Amino acid sequence: MVALFDHEEVGSDSAQGAGSPAMLDALTRITGCFNHSNSKLLEKAIQRSFLVSADMAHALHPNYMEKHEENHQPKLHGGLVIKHNANQRYATNAVTAFIFREIAERHQLPIQVSTCKKEEPLLQLWISLP
Repeated sequence: MVALFDHEEVGSDSAQGAGSPAMLDALTRITGCFNHSNSKLLEKAIQRSFLVSADMAHALHPNYMEKHEENHQPKLHGGLVIKHNANQRYATNAVTAFIFREIAERHQLPIQVSTCKKEEPLLQLWISLP
């Protein structure tokens, strides 16, 4: 499933943003079409799913180097970026980062790691897809 959202830069809380119930509503309707007798189908689908937020990572800007952690400075055209946050504002954890890294390595795709500074505002993920 591919979900495309709007208004990420202003907090994603619009009716068509990632903070809306649109994705959960869609998953509920989809799973409802497959098996009406299994009320746990949605829960199982979510538990077996893997979410990739494929938007953007801010590349290092030479005039604003202080905005990035010293050892986590993504470069333009340097590869896919796995983003971490100390406040757990991303769905990234050890398991999801490992799976994503393994997929990238199998396809010979370069990986970069970004860790945002704690004071930077970030999009929060409210649906429990890893």
